[in-house]
Amino acid sequence: MPKHISTTKNNLVRIAITVVAVILVLYLAKLWFFNQRRLNSSSQILANGQTTPSFPQPFQPRDPIQVISWQDAAKHYGEKITVEGTIVVTHNSGKACFLNFHPNYNRYFTAVIFASAFPRFPANPENYYSGKKVHVSGSIKEYKGKPEIILNDPGQIEILK
Repeated sequence: MPKHISTTKNNLVRIAITVVAVILVLYLAKLWFFNQRRLNSSSQILANGQTTPSFPQPFQPRDPIQVISWQDAAKHYGEKITVEGTIVVTHNSGKACFLNFHPNYNRYFTAVIFASAFPRFPANPENYYSGKKVHVSGSIKEYKGKPEIILNDPGQIEILK
């Protein structure tokens, strides 16, 4: 094969490789650009003008949620709501920590922290929350005929002053 044909063939291969490389770079740049736009659009702008990246946040009610007394919890099964009251009896079985709003915990509202969530809460939550007036937020479920909210995140329970 004549040398000039071999050189032309090599040049065509180089051009083809260059075109493929440019297309790949453009594609990756497009992916990066749109990913950055998505991240920036979900960032929060603080009062001082700085932005914070959007990371999964602890439980925060999206809309203002109605605050009810623990005594009315049984009227709100299936609702996402905030329950207010004082934790008067607690028990930690090792599998779950029960924060009870009435001494007769078999009949009245309870907030429950399962062992899988213990690392996210203060040590010994049964002592930490005992005697405290709190807001507990979440979905009210019925368990054995009484209302409860399962606490998966410390953002679901707020100690009131």
